[in-house]
Amino acid sequence: MIKFEIKNHEFSYDLKALALSFFPEKSCEVEQRPDWQQRRDYPLLCVVDGQIVLSENLPEGYTKNLVKQCVYQMFVKLSGRILPWGILTGIRPAKILLRMRMEGASREEIAECLKQEYFVDDRKVSLAIDVAEKEYELTHGFDHEKGYNLYIGIPFCPSICQYCSFSSYDIRRYQDRVDAYLDALEEEMKYVSEACAGRELHTIYVGGGTPTSISHAQLSRLLACIHRWFDVDRAAEFTVEAGRPDSITEEKLRIMKEAGVTRISINPQTMKQETLELLGRRHTVRQIKDVYRKAREIGFDNINMDLIVGLPGEDEVDFFRTLSEITEMEPDSVTVHTLVIKRASRLRREKMEQGYEILEEDTQIPFLQNASEEYFRERGYLPYYMYRQKNKAGMTRNTNQENVAYAKPGKECLYNIFIMEELETIVALGSGGSTKYVYHDENRMERIENVKSVDDYIQRIDEMIMRKKKTLGGIAE
Repeated sequence: MIKFEIKNHEFSYDLKALALSFFPEKSCEVEQRPDWQQRRDYPLLCVVDGQIVLSENLPEGYTKNLVKQCVYQMFVKLSGRILPWGILTGIRPAKILLRMRMEGASREEIAECLKQEYFVDDRKVSLAIDVAEKEYELTHGFDHEKGYNLYIGIPFCPSICQYCSFSSYDIRRYQDRVDAYLDALEEEMKYVSEACAGRELHTIYVGGGTPTSISHAQLSRLLACIHRWFDVDRAAEFTVEAGRPDSITEEKLRIMKEAGVTRISINPQTMKQETLELLGRRHTVRQIKDVYRKAREIGFDNINMDLIVGLPGEDEVDFFRTLSEITEMEPDSVTVHTLVIKRASRLRREKMEQGYEILEEDTQIPFLQNASEEYFRERGYLPYYMYRQKNKAGMTRNTNQENVAYAKPGKECLYNIFIMEELETIVALGSGGSTKYVYHDENRMERIENVKSVDDYIQRIDEMIMRKKKTLGGIAE
């Protein structure tokens, strides 16, 4: 157990995140000092397993980074380890760098800031700056204040993967509600199209779930609705996250191509058949290759593939075999995710809560992350987008939870950058959708959440629209 006693809970989230990065197997509590209102300095007490390991009074004028630096250095001494990302505890490491780049800072100035202010190691400094530079290159020509992006959620899947913690629903159980879901979705589309009539639609992203798990007729209807209510042809990018190969048919590929979809994802996660079966992904390695080949034949020239590092039972040989088979297919971009066992996932329930720990795979993750970066760079894929996942006690022993997307030049996903760096408003439709409305003049963002349940979304669609009206009602002004 790690306990902090601090001033009025200030920076408590960051301190907890640092503690769990060093000691993910422990729990962490943060309490406020009872006398904090009488103090202008920053009292900081840290107790680990009943022993006081840090007792400091930081002077008046303290900053969040100064507090985190003090705690970080204490944990380094206590554990004998350093963190590759230093005191950067947020999930968007490139966001700070991108803002610095937009303000005119040089690569050298940014690198110095990362090393001295945030204690980031050289390898991650290079990766983060490369991502920020690519993000700036791809987005600086857009009008971020007038622009917006559209996310449309289709929360159905052929089956639910063991590691999944998203609000996804087995299509076999919900087939009789898909049409009603699309009815509600079109109502939300109609409102958003009117509210955003004075804005520029930059990107469209249809995600899930697995959008291609719905029928051919339903997919055709969905794409037709998008065209009915939005000026798709003027958008810079139109992505459908097709995802699971067992949900993709030649007819669905042709429907997407004819609807003007410019980018799709076909996500293997691994090319080891035994792992696919363990995870509950009901498709074969052969299906992955067949669907990919058919998508190329139909004319898709921007195909992404997702991989996962740290899957249960896989070692470095398995992962490098996956890398080899994927790069032989020559996708246009590859996103390398890190497996994190979240409480909402079936894998967590079935393994960890029964007394099992997934440790062997976790210990390989930092090596495989670095190796995959070198592997893709050598083959002409450059990192353009990244995010990190939150550390939570008992979820994984890996403390380097990052997800990095690599792409051949010109094949990057703009939507991924816009949503991760919060440069522009993202309007999210569908169950579980989380709209992010950016107030550029106030340097802040407001979330508008849709309900997660499919049934609630269908029954309460008027309420979902009213939630948006409170903020988006003025979006067209």
